[in-house]
Amino acid sequence: MKLLRTVPGLVVLLAVTALPTGGQVMEGPDGPVEFVGLKEWNAQDLFDAIQELAPGQPFHACAAVMERELGFAEATATSYRTMGSDEVYTIVVGVEDASGVRSRSIGSDTLVLPETLEGLKAIGEENPGLLNMAAQVLYVRGDADRTGEAAGWLGIDAETLAEVWRLLDRADRRRDETLAHEILARDVSWQTREVATLVLSNFVDRDPAWHALVLSLTDPMDRVGGMASGVLRGLTASDISLRPVDWTPAEEPLLALFGGTHAWGFGTMLRALVATGITPEFGRRLARERPDLLLAHAGAEHRGTRAPAIAFLQAISGEDFGTDVDAWAAWIHGQPD
Repeated sequence: MKLLRTVPGLVVLLAVTALPTGGQVMEGPDGPVEFVGLKEWNAQDLFDAIQELAPGQPFHACAAVMERELGFAEATATSYRTMGSDEVYTIVVGVEDASGVRSRSIGSDTLVLPETLEGLKAIGEENPGLLNMAAQVLYVRGDADRTGEAAGWLGIDAETLAEVWRLLDRADRRRDETLAHEILARDVSWQTREVATLVLSNFVDRDPAWHALVLSLTDPMDRVGGMASGVLRGLTASDISLRPVDWTPAEEPLLALFGGTHAWGFGTMLRALVATGITPEFGRRLARERPDLLLAHAGAEHRGTRAPAIAFLQAISGEDFGTDVDAWAAWIHGQPD
């Protein structure tokens, strides 16, 4: 999940510019490449170090090199293609400070699954990545026409996607809600934890399901964190109003996420917090405790990267400093402890 669609041929990247907002952008053959969150490193030095360590290796492997060879606590690379254009914009997020990165612990048990969850697990094993794609279009669940349309542009079988919805609909309310939480706490299998994370989407009328989703974002297996991110995206992608959630019981995993754990899902998590009406006081506490990644995203040149961070800051502050990261930083650091 860390290395999504990436840009080939970045070995010929050209000039580097340091933006006032803190982003560092390199102009590449297919479009800009932006580095977000760097502190000690600058983009050119980092690029040169990656090429020295992995000469000839495609740049889409940069996140792995950053983590394994250069001491980054977390790194992600994601590319966006402009509609109707061949230009690609690539975002590389690097978390240098490991102090806030904390993956959740997992259990060592193997739990027995009911037929519905076994069915979902079988679909996931037969069609790698399909369950995650289904999670991202949860907003079409229950609408046969929109399910067919979503399957078409996702490039997956419409009947298989409809079967995912049928299995989710058959999940038992009392048994499977408890079981999903148990699996996430105890089961050693990442495939089973991935399915349990998807099943949590049935129970978001209750706060613990939301808390478990952000906890799953900190799972040491990227596929589980990716599923949690997909579910949150699918739940918040529509215009349907979501009920407020009391996020305070999830402070520990949220602080881990603000500290850089599973940085790929950071923007999705911020959107979910805003959509579910995080209280300004609690949001300010999170921002004050772990401001760096939040401010780095707010200072990104790429609109899709900075927008969730700015929306979160506006929601918890009642202020609107736009893209003025210095003003946001002054506001955060001016909050009482």
